[in-house]
Amino acid sequence: MKCDAVIEKIKTRVAGIDPKGPRKVLGVFQLFIEASDGTHEIVVDLKNLTVTDGKVSNADVVINLKDEDFIAVGTKAITVHAAVEQGKIKMTGDEALFQALVDAI
Repeated sequence: MKCDAVIEKIKTRVAGIDPKGPRKVLGVFQLFIEASDGTHEIVVDLKNLTVTDGKVSNADVVINLKDEDFIAVGTKAITVHAAVEQGKIKMTGDEALFQALVDAI
């Protein structure tokens, strides 16, 4: 998957969050990233500060996007706001929590 480097950046950033410090975003985000080799499922759990492969049933926000759009957002070639407006990111769930994540990125 092309976006592995971006996922590694997310893992590093999440690992650097102080679990006892103040946090702007507390939620579970399910990512479905559509790549040439199939759909990859990533769970970004900002409650427990983990990033794992897989699927959860209790995600606060579910985000669907293509591999190249994930890379563009992750490398800041496009903003999350612009990607949503252009229909490149499809989100379901807690919109306020998604917005908090976008603001924190």
